[in-house]
Amino acid sequence: MSSDLKLSGIVQLVQTGNPSFSAFRANRQDYAGLFSPLMGFDNFRLSSDVFGPHQHRHMSALSYLFEDSAAYHNKDSMGSDLTITTGSLLWTWAGSGVTHHEFPEENNTRIHGLQLFLDIPAENRNRPPKSILIPVEKMPVWEADGVRVKVVTGATGDLVNSVKTPEDITFLDLTINSGKVFRHGLPAGWNGTVYLLSGALQVDTPAGSFEMQSNDTIALGASAENALITLVAKTRCHMLFISGLPVA
Repeated sequence: MSSDLKLSGIVQLVQTGNPSFSAFRANRQDYAGLFSPLMGFDNFRLSSDVFGPHQHRHMSALSYLFEDSAAYHNKDSMGSDLTITTGSLLWTWAGSGVTHHEFPEENNTRIHGLQLFLDIPAENRNRPPKSILIPVEKMPVWEADGVRVKVVTGATGDLVNSVKTPEDITFLDLTINSGKVFRHGLPAGWNGTVYLLSGALQVDTPAGSFEMQSNDTIALGASAENALITLVAKTRCHMLFISGLPVA
């Protein structure tokens, strides 16, 4: 039986920047219309206050720290003054507009994170901003048979992050040892993006199979039925799988 699941084709991200700030950057125009609700993301590293205070509006900005990162500090025009600890996520839902400022808590430390930008439905874009801090301690982790799954937001199988987020997004941080397998069900109508940070990976979908290398990305979705996505590690892999309902 054929599937109507669509694939964007593989896009390899290229690192740009300088010693103070560098990033592997993904842009939505490269993914055949399957990237939404994502607008773009940076897998970034920085060592100083690069951006200063700046404004966002009509979208969400998510700051997620990888487990090799130092702590990051956030201040914003809503009155927030908090630490994003290693492994945690701050979801800044900008709505009608917010100014925020994120910077390393201590000098001479390295921040490694994912800055993810999400679209929000047009009818909500002028509502007041809000922020949700999801500490690493509230992110469920399942580890067995060479697979480690961390549910940053959302759910996979019976593993559910109970923190309520402004939009329903499933954000998985996965490590899979060589030869091991992980399966995730993509809901009907949702889009998903696979970003392989390191390793070599085979991805099996109802629309076909393909292989990915470090810093490859692909978007898939727009299926009328649930789709089982099977991730097979050819070498030890670290990847992100981020999915949600596209914004019209």
